[in-house]
Amino acid sequence: MDVKTLLDNLHDELSCSVCMCTYTDPKQLPCLHSFCLNCLNGIQRTSGVHGKITCPECRRQFEIPGSGNLSVLPTNFRINSLLDVLAIKECSTANVKCGNCDKRSAQTLYCFQCCSFWCEECISGHNIIRTNKEHKTLLLKDFQDQDIEAVLKRPAFCQKELHDKEELKFFCKDCKVAICNTCVVTLHEGHGKMLLKEAANARKTQINYMTKSLKDKALEKQKELEKFNQKSMEVLAHVADVKSQVQTDVDQIISIIEARKKTVFDAVDEQAKKSLETLSQKKGKVENQVKIIESAIEQTESLMKRNFSTEILGFNETFDKILEEQESQGNRDNECIPRFSFTKSEKLSNVLNSEGIGNVKTVFSETKSQQSEAKGKESSKVISGNEGANVPDSPLKAHLQTRSYRPVLSFGQEGKSIGMLKYPLGVAVNDRDEIAVTELCNSRVSVFSSDGTHLRSFGREGQKNGEFKQPSGIAFDSVGNIVVADCYNHRVQLFDRNGKFLRKFGKYGTLHKLKNPEGLSINGNGHIVVTDRENKLIKIFTSSGEYLRKFGGAGALVEPYHCIQHSQYFIVSDYGDDSIKMFDLEGKFISKFGKQGNKDGEFNESCYLSINKQGLLMVCDAGNHRVQVFELSGKFVTKFGSEGSGKGEFNYPVSTASLSDGRIVVSDVKNDRIQIFDQI
Repeated sequence: MDVKTLLDNLHDELSCSVCMCTYTDPKQLPCLHSFCLNCLNGIQRTSGVHGKITCPECRRQFEIPGSGNLSVLPTNFRINSLLDVLAIKECSTANVKCGNCDKRSAQTLYCFQCCSFWCEECISGHNIIRTNKEHKTLLLKDFQDQDIEAVLKRPAFCQKELHDKEELKFFCKDCKVAICNTCVVTLHEGHGKMLLKEAANARKTQINYMTKSLKDKALEKQKELEKFNQKSMEVLAHVADVKSQVQTDVDQIISIIEARKKTVFDAVDEQAKKSLETLSQKKGKVENQVKIIESAIEQTESLMKRNFSTEILGFNETFDKILEEQESQGNRDNECIPRFSFTKSEKLSNVLNSEGIGNVKTVFSETKSQQSEAKGKESSKVISGNEGANVPDSPLKAHLQTRSYRPVLSFGQEGKSIGMLKYPLGVAVNDRDEIAVTELCNSRVSVFSSDGTHLRSFGREGQKNGEFKQPSGIAFDSVGNIVVADCYNHRVQLFDRNGKFLRKFGKYGTLHKLKNPEGLSINGNGHIVVTDRENKLIKIFTSSGEYLRKFGGAGALVEPYHCIQHSQYFIVSDYGDDSIKMFDLEGKFISKFGKQGNKDGEFNESCYLSINKQGLLMVCDAGNHRVQVFELSGKFVTKFGSEGSGKGEFNYPVSTASLSDGRIVVSDVKNDRIQIFDQI
């Protein structure tokens, strides 16, 4: 790294990842990560583990040498050199402390042999000493690039008590440590020794060989990852085929059942028709009998009113005949009202209950010997879950279980201090189950463990490398690098897993440039899929930032917010259209679902998307303060969350991610916290 680049990035180089301030007394752990001594002491105190320290970066635990005092850890001499360079760089704006009298002065000098600062009063005493006659001193304001390089190349000194300013010149082969001249004759007498530079050169040769071996190994692993990605795509394609086959077979079964249902209905209708006709005929006969009786009654009552004896006696025979006829007919309708019943097919019910509608297997095909130790073997197992559609002769068996979600953990509170959050927006999870969060109002990225422990933070507000203006979307790539959409700086920045700036791409504009990139994701090829919100486009770049292609635009997208690739599709949340839109891999629009509203399947500001461990699509319905879950077809499955600040409630959820155990991480933006949900 040239001096100019070093000076431009000096603050980043000298910021402790624990306290986020400039290093004070930097100490180096065996994993080569460095922190302030005070920060390490604080970590040890809170851990409650005596004699051991856990690295805040890599989470490895180490024994503390000696009596357990962290001050015996080796000093990071490079950082100390850089601290001197920082003081030299900022001498015009901040006075520098004299290494002898602690007085601060703008007219400070630096001694290249003593490796310390001297004020104007003390330098006279320094120069009087005979052994210092050959020392080179220089006013800080007169420093040039070559002088800075000389400071960086200063030697390392022994840290043993009373060995101050003794340069480390030898390497003890027995103790495996660098030593000074005094150490040679006092502490390491009789030990095998060699010049420190020779030992370092030998170690460099060994490390270079090991590094080459590791690079070859990493390349092999990368090829394995590519194979896994390809196989994942094949599995997803197989799943889509099986689901299509299942749907076809189920539709056929339903069609047969519907036809049989119609046959039963027709039979019932025919029986009912015959019964109604019989009842109608009997009803007609009874109605005729009623008419005869009513007529006889009418004639009899009329006769009685006239009271003619001869008529009464003459009608007597006729009246007796009418009574005799009615009595002889009596109540002849002894038939019961017809009843209808349906007897289901027990055989069909038993088959459906015991066997489902088919059988699905997971079949592992034969692999080459370098891919699997179980060459030539076939394994078949059933995936547990709800009873589902089984497809005869299918290569897969998949039972989809719809689950509900319950809150199990929340962490974060409003603030700017380390571990606090201010408008946490995007979330992402890496292979260690570390949770990375973009903080909109703190202009930084914070990383937490899955139990909510703060691990590290990086970034600040600004336009320089590693600085942000409203960071939004975030993702981990296949090697663990952190990719961040730097929205208002109109760019994408990449960092290693520890937050060290790697590279950036994008600037304000159209075509291959960006306008307010909001969400981003990593597809199966390792490409970065960026939602270029103001340009109404989805743009795809290589991991190095090379532009590949785009799709969308006015007419297809109103205000895209996030895009993910799953199987053979791109899925886009269109914030401005309150919908989810599907595109093929060529960017051709296929379908959409959702509209503005608060019912199931409706949205009010649809934000970030993710696919959970069940293969279901999770959509942050921010304005409705909930997360909705769908099948990839757009069929609503379930939802969780409601407006509020209590456990399991949200105030504008924007992003989700899945931990390795299937738990769901949700950014609860206006509650300034992260919530984690379990599936039950």
